[in-house]
Amino acid sequence: MLKRKRYSIMDLRIKYSIGAISSMEYKRRAILNELNYMSYLSARHALPSMFPTQINNRPPQLVLDTILGMEIDPREGKRLLVLSMFNNVALFDVSEEVQFFQQIRRMPIPHADHTPRNKRAAPNSVHWLWDGSVFSACHLDSVHFWDSSTCTIIETVKLRTNVLNHVMAAKKHSTHKYVAVSGATGHVFIIDMLHGIVVMTMNNIEKSETRTIQWHPTNEKQYVTGNDNGNIFLWDIRYQMKYVLKFQRDNSGLISSLDKAVLGLRFYNYGNNIMSVDYKGGIKTWDVNTGQLRPNHYAPVSLSHLNSNFKYKHYQFDVTENLKEDIAFLPSARGMRIFDIESGEHLPSSNDVGLSLNCANYDPKNMCLYGSSDELIKFWKPQKCENNMDFECTSQIETSS
Repeated sequence: MLKRKRYSIMDLRIKYSIGAISSMEYKRRAILNELNYMSYLSARHALPSMFPTQINNRPPQLVLDTILGMEIDPREGKRLLVLSMFNNVALFDVSEEVQFFQQIRRMPIPHADHTPRNKRAAPNSVHWLWDGSVFSACHLDSVHFWDSSTCTIIETVKLRTNVLNHVMAAKKHSTHKYVAVSGATGHVFIIDMLHGIVVMTMNNIEKSETRTIQWHPTNEKQYVTGNDNGNIFLWDIRYQMKYVLKFQRDNSGLISSLDKAVLGLRFYNYGNNIMSVDYKGGIKTWDVNTGQLRPNHYAPVSLSHLNSNFKYKHYQFDVTENLKEDIAFLPSARGMRIFDIESGEHLPSSNDVGLSLNCANYDPKNMCLYGSSDELIKFWKPQKCENNMDFECTSQIETSS
């Protein structure tokens, strides 16, 4: 049996040896060191563009289309999937050779009411399948699935309620290709992508809008939801009538998880913890095994006008998920807030650009970050500085087994 190769690592600031560690631990620390210098790159962005859009059955007119959500393709990290307010889905070329992100294709969401004032009708989320072959968007009472190579719809699943959010569970080694869809009635519907049908419905414990939902990163049978009553629940698809765990601030179980509506949720630390953001920007972290509130304290994030006024829009922030000492990326009214989750300490370039940002999506493959400011795509990437000039890029690190 081959032993994992061990490296001797030096403290990258003080430059003294801190002993022998495994190659996996070396890579983890190297990634964290590089992410510590995550900075806004003003030279790479999408140019402002106006698109012909039909509103209220009037003749098409040119409009600036505000971005509501985005997700980088998981396979190569070269295409950014973007969802916009006027019910469009677009693909952008964000490969390293491109300075200005170019739109590859723009597709209207079918049967959409192109009225941005109707906040309940605004589309909510977009996601890729793990291999980049399919992407999806939800709107009104439907979830649409596109073939990413032809950009044509291959399946539409209609539900019996207004859809507020959805998330794909299918990973590379998943047994099923499930999509969890949350609705205005509090139900969660599980769609089987292989058959294009709803295969199960999770009971609505509370008749409250469930606007945020996240699938467990390593367990394809579990997901977490947050509703407008302020409650956060862990669910298992094997038990449809009852949640597995309610996250709680005390031991009584009589009060809600939060005292305000849950706006966003993300798993981190290999799925052992979650971070929540409420309707006023309050941030809390939780233990998934016990459902207990962790003792960390964070200053509230100032939400953009879009995130604080679109009641049925979830708050899209991101985290690194599997670095043990994970980092959070929170878009705010005053820039991109970047901090270490465990300590709450802001990274050196946190909020280094004073733009109001609506959403964030981290690309772990290329160690970069995308965000949106109204209709524009913005970009962050670790930048070399005097303190880490000798740092070896992690893309050049080989992991030996």
